[in-house]
Amino acid sequence: MPITFKEIEHIYSENTPFSYQALKGVNLNIKDKSFTAIIGQTGSGKSTLIQHINALLLPTSGEINVDEFIITATDKPSKLKPLRKKAGLVFQFPEYQLFEETIEKDIIFGPMNFGVSEEEAKKIASKVLKMVGLNESYLSKSPFELSGGQKRRVAIAGILAMNPDILILDEPTAGLDPQGTNEMMSLFKKINDLGKTIILITHDMNHVLQYCDEVVVMNHGRVEKHDSVTNIFKDSNYLNSLGIDLPIITDFILKLNNHGFNIDSSINNIDQLVLAIGGEING
Repeated sequence: MPITFKEIEHIYSENTPFSYQALKGVNLNIKDKSFTAIIGQTGSGKSTLIQHINALLLPTSGEINVDEFIITATDKPSKLKPLRKKAGLVFQFPEYQLFEETIEKDIIFGPMNFGVSEEEAKKIASKVLKMVGLNESYLSKSPFELSGGQKRRVAIAGILAMNPDILILDEPTAGLDPQGTNEMMSLFKKINDLGKTIILITHDMNHVLQYCDEVVVMNHGRVEKHDSVTNIFKDSNYLNSLGIDLPIITDFILKLNNHGFNIDSSINNIDQLVLAIGGEING
């Protein structure tokens, strides 16, 4: 099922001197099983938007549809608890959410909270830990003994343990080294290939080009554009006006084309680009 926003408004601290409208009349349809990036300047409303998908925030007005769930301003959190299983949210620096004395206890907390037996939850913990690149020897360790990157993996494993249909990621690679970043993004792509919907907030346009299908551009609390990755990156002047850099490969292709080449701007990896340049030169 797609995720649909209908005229969503969100006002923080409404009816106070500190009132701030973060979302303004948002209409948006995120396709089922897509890998969708949400981009925009800091303060554009990206994080506020995604926290509505699993009802961590309720709209001030409007309606969100997530499968059989309808989220409005008047809903009670208890009614929406099952939605948290369907839509898992990984915050920026999710390792700060680790709290149990062992990694196994941390991972099984979510499934058991939704009624899974301890025995079954432990099997799930072992499985998802392998998915994020850690072996079973980590289950008995304290999460506080791990490196920052390993903590990130454990925190993500805790979300995957609930087997969400929708995985929402808010800058999930922030602070990771290049190898850790590539491993995390490859993991998210594999999860998407298994039929899960992935929603990614990121400032790294290289990730958007390489992994995503569609892009939502937010600006001043509004969805300003929603299109394919290729179409969004064609409008370099628009992105530059928002302070958003083009992916390195796309920027290079556009510069080549400005000097007489005719290379497909949707190319998203170096090998394809080398072949395309070779074809132009030899052609």
